[in-house]
Amino acid sequence: MPLALLGGPPTRTRPFAPWPSVNTATRKALVAAHDSGMWWQNGGSAAEELEAWLETEFGRRAIAVSSGTTALELALVALGVGRGDEVLVPACTFVSSAAAVSACGAVPIPVDIDPATFTLDTGVAEAAVTSRTRAIIPVHLAGHPADLAATTALARRHHLAVIEDAAQTVAASWAGTRVGTATDATVLSFQAAKLLPGGDGGALLLRDEQAARRAELLANCGRPRGSSTYDHELLGTNARISVFAAALVLAHTRTYEHMWRAREGQWHALAKALVGLGNGGLLAEPHPEATRHDHYAVLVRLPASLTERGVHASTLAAALTAEGIPARTLFPPWQTAPAYRDDPQVNVVPTPRAAEAAATTVALSHQLLLDPYFPTQTASALTKIITAGGDLISWQQI
Repeated sequence: MPLALLGGPPTRTRPFAPWPSVNTATRKALVAAHDSGMWWQNGGSAAEELEAWLETEFGRRAIAVSSGTTALELALVALGVGRGDEVLVPACTFVSSAAAVSACGAVPIPVDIDPATFTLDTGVAEAAVTSRTRAIIPVHLAGHPADLAATTALARRHHLAVIEDAAQTVAASWAGTRVGTATDATVLSFQAAKLLPGGDGGALLLRDEQAARRAELLANCGRPRGSSTYDHELLGTNARISVFAAALVLAHTRTYEHMWRAREGQWHALAKALVGLGNGGLLAEPHPEATRHDHYAVLVRLPASLTERGVHASTLAAALTAEGIPARTLFPPWQTAPAYRDDPQVNVVPTPRAAEAAATTVALSHQLLLDPYFPTQTASALTKIITAGGDLISWQQI
């Protein structure tokens, strides 16, 4: 059967349900926030309720803020990272993981990834440590946890702060240790595409109470929350979360485990379907020590039969999307973005495995896993595309 990319019938014609889901619970949460009259994060609002939930979940001081990027910036500053310092950042991540470092005057240093987990390779990271290195940012990519044991051991050896970028997970764990519970700081994102969506927003979790108080002051124009006088202790900014965003996040916390069980089951169903069709090994599987994967995205690798013939990940993404399975390419190494391309401080570091991952991997978003037909239809679409490898190459050359 011809590929949908070339005019053939698509594997799936029905669109997937949108994300975030709009339902009675989210509507009630917004109305309740509206009717409370507490429309900003200044005590007693949905924002403080969200912080209380986070503190119960993670056992850490929580500060809800305007975005995950802002949370990362505040965490860095609260932990004393500043001008002239270096911070190790995995090359395979959204650019904000590096841009937040630049925003506080420090220098992000790209570190290559472990090809099995797509997360920071601690061996490469250790080789990148210099006398100026002050922190390391492990990124839990696509819901897969980074190696927290190796990262914290590396940090202890070199006296580095560890700031987890958990924008793409909430409850993943490595060797039984949940993200956000064993390091100096963790940042979460509540942007609309995330597992706990609020439209926008984020949070930082801090182990040290003094650092947490500093971060809270910085996020509230430098003065204590609830103050109505000009007692600004620090030069801060307005990074408060919208209480309406906080209310939406809270509404989604109540169904989080149910959603996770659905994603977990559907991921395994897809893996089984691919094996049944003779296409096992296409999925990036959880590392044996990843005791919980949050499945923020399904990562699909191009088979060798296509990469050896020069097929690009962007072509596979286009073919899957045409078949009715929305797909996108993985992040290119952040240091190749125009903002960093001519920066000699970051571009001297090669990250070939991150570049290869970007060239050979596509991502399918987590909400697709909530559809009961996703495993069989995706397996069928991938089989159809792989079988028509020659046609795929012809399309790519047009």
